[in-house]
Amino acid sequence: MFSVSTNKEKNRIYIKLGAADTGEGEKLIQQIRTEITKLSPGFTCVSDISNFSLNDPAESKWAEEILKTLADAGLSRAIRVVGYDIKYYESKGVHGYSIGLAKSVQDADKILDSL
Repeated sequence: MFSVSTNKEKNRIYIKLGAADTGEGEKLIQQIRTEITKLSPGFTCVSDISNFSLNDPAESKWAEEILKTLADAGLSRAIRVVGYDIKYYESKGVHGYSIGLAKSVQDADKILDSL
């Protein structure tokens, strides 16, 4: 299970991941590719991984392609929602954009809106 949406006003993509079954990685990357066409380079991303699990470990092969697709499209900063209290800090991802962690989607939005 997953969902992908965009907020053009904020130039932001939202990705929510749940339990991933066989074949969902390919569907997810296709939906991400469709949604990022609505955004401008420099966009930000909130990815809610707080309920993410792999029912089919083979689906993990899509993770790197998804991260590269986002980077190639111009992602500047991503915040991953983990579902628990965590002190905010950022690090650089392997594809060059900044990555941080937040407890909730609302917290992630507040952080990104303040930058």
